[in-house]
Amino acid sequence: MIFTFTFSQDETTDIVMKELDTNDVLRFNIDKPDDFAWDFHNGGFRIADKTCGKEITEKTFTSFYLRKPMYFDLIDVPKHGCVENWRREETDELMRDFFRECQHRGLVTLVRSQDNKYGKLRQLLVAQKFFRVAKWHFFHGELPDELKRGRWVVKSMTQTSIGENKVFFVKEVDPAALDLSYPWFVQERIKGEEEVTVVYVDGKTYAASAPRESFGGEDSRKSLLEHPVAWPRCELTPEEERAIRGFMDETGYRFGRFDFIRKDGELWFLELNPNGQWAWLDEKNEHGLVSMVADAIKAEDREHRARPSLL
Repeated sequence: MIFTFTFSQDETTDIVMKELDTNDVLRFNIDKPDDFAWDFHNGGFRIADKTCGKEITEKTFTSFYLRKPMYFDLIDVPKHGCVENWRREETDELMRDFFRECQHRGLVTLVRSQDNKYGKLRQLLVAQKFFRVAKWHFFHGELPDELKRGRWVVKSMTQTSIGENKVFFVKEVDPAALDLSYPWFVQERIKGEEEVTVVYVDGKTYAASAPRESFGGEDSRKSLLEHPVAWPRCELTPEEERAIRGFMDETGYRFGRFDFIRKDGELWFLELNPNGQWAWLDEKNEHGLVSMVADAIKAEDREHRARPSLL
């Protein structure tokens, strides 16, 4: 049985579950702890979904599929902490420790925790070997001279909330206006013709694109939330395919979603999200993207089932 670790509003998991045998998957939504019972002990474990009676144990477990465990209902944690935040942190740490143990035993599918060793800084340095990459700065305390010229956009390294229902979106800024008491990540603005996103799954790629003019801003995520646009499938050149595979081979990723901007026919690298949302590109599986991901999950799970029980 596949154990999927996510949250209740993860639509990508909703979609990919349709391609899996749902009777053979236990989906754990971290934001709905009261729906579940669990017990980890020296002889094994049991996790049960109380809403449907389904359960998974060390005897039926075969694979751990990490998705997006997160909370949309954020809480204000007082200065001295609170019980709800303690409950969340305890549950999250237990499940992540379970994930690490499964990874140690070779029972994780598609997404591995070592993928996180390549954050934005490391990604940008490696990407320079394979793609065009705009100039960038991570700075604090003093304004670099280069930022006094040209056009720049400010980004965030994390998805940390900056206020109630507020997240940090990419935006063009005058770096001189930024408060230097905060850390900043800025990149040279790329005036390209279209955004290109590429899902990579075990050597296979699925590419889609949308005109830059359709976003009305620098951050396509905001447009997707407020005014969704179509992302038709597009073709990559053989050179682009080789560059993507080269990047993935060097970093060790087996799965992820690239974000690029195409300018004058060339791909400019923005980032790789090693476990990003992707199902919105082909929600009805008309082009086979959902099947491509689901097939990779099922193939790895079959390999796990062929081994002697490790848990």
